[in-house]
Amino acid sequence: MKPANKLSSAETYFQSGNKKSELGDYKGSIVDFDAAIDLKPDFAYAYYNRGIAKDKLGKICEAESDFQIAGDLAKQTGDVALKITIEQRLRLSRITLNPQQCGGRPCIRGMRIRVTDVLGLLASGLSFNEILEEMPDLESEDILACLQFAANKMDVPILTA
Repeated sequence: MKPANKLSSAETYFQSGNKKSELGDYKGSIVDFDAAIDLKPDFAYAYYNRGIAKDKLGKICEAESDFQIAGDLAKQTGDVALKITIEQRLRLSRITLNPQQCGGRPCIRGMRIRVTDVLGLLASGLSFNEILEEMPDLESEDILACLQFAANKMDVPILTA
């Protein structure tokens, strides 16, 4: 028997998936997000939240696939806020942390190019093109990832007593 209102049923599964994610039940939330997507295949937020749950479980490739789909759907529907959020998340996946590399400092795509190296070159006045010439293994998205990483690190409230 098919549900009378697929949208409300998809929303119900979506909300249930969100609650399970909040409780740390990522496998259960994925099941609910899958059901929401089955009922409403263009449900961008369900793909996005399923991607977050998969990322929490270490399923990085599957998560990025969900983020890509959600981004495409957000673009189609004109949801600029979700599209930007997804682009930022995907961009930040270029930044890697490895305790055995560069003293555990953030690097780009597992290479020994530190985020601080790129930020230092930008602060010195080099353009994107000049940095890409200086470091041919980099891509322009890597430079944007460094800027995004720095912006996220600076977004910390200061509490005063």
